[in-house]
Amino acid sequence: MIFIGKIYKGRITDRPRSAPPLLTALLVIGVVMQLVLGSLRPPLTATPEDLPPPSPPVLMQLAALGDRVAWSRLLMLWIQNFDNQPGLAIPFRHLDYTRLAGWLETILALDPQSEYPLFVALYLYAGIPDPQRMRIMLDFIHRQFLLDPAKRWRWLAFAAVNARHRLNDTPLALKYLDELALRVEQGKLPQWVLGVRLSILHATGQLESARQLIGGLLYHREVVAPTEIKFLSDWLEKLEADGK
Repeated sequence: MIFIGKIYKGRITDRPRSAPPLLTALLVIGVVMQLVLGSLRPPLTATPEDLPPPSPPVLMQLAALGDRVAWSRLLMLWIQNFDNQPGLAIPFRHLDYTRLAGWLETILALDPQSEYPLFVALYLYAGIPDPQRMRIMLDFIHRQFLLDPAKRWRWLAFAAVNARHRLNDTPLALKYLDELALRVEQGKLPQWVLGVRLSILHATGQLESARQLIGGLLYHREVVAPTEIKFLSDWLEKLEADGK
């Protein structure tokens, strides 16, 4: 018993041996090399993904699995979040707007009753200070208007305002307004649309064109409401006064 106690006591009182100097030096060298190599390694960077070209309408209809409206909304969410990629926030000016317009067109083809793609085209994607990309969006709205003038006239009217005041492209604005007058019954358009057209003609000195426009509307009785007749009469008086 005394012998076992001495052995046990001896084990408790033994001091731990220190590591060999060579092993310590190797560990220090390994840590230093790891730090040096880490500083030389290039930082990880996120690579932006390009917007893919739109898929053919037939494939989109098959992918919808019978629910084209739901599929169009999912695609719309995907498009709107495409500029937020992992580790990146892509400015709209870096997106391929031709492909973007193609996707919006595909989404509208899946759900023709929706006006949301037209809304985002005008107020979101055409809102950047990039004339070329803005024209792509306005042209997209114009094409979609031609497919359903009675339902989509307001978007072309807003596009005309953008063309006039943001692009400073008066001919394009008048082209859109002429399309509205040609393809939508006058009684179906609010008074402010005609007011925009007359204002542009007046501001650009086309007073005679403005008079002919008003005269044609009154002569062909395309305007019959008393308030609209007074509106046109006031415009005629203004044009006469400015033309003197």
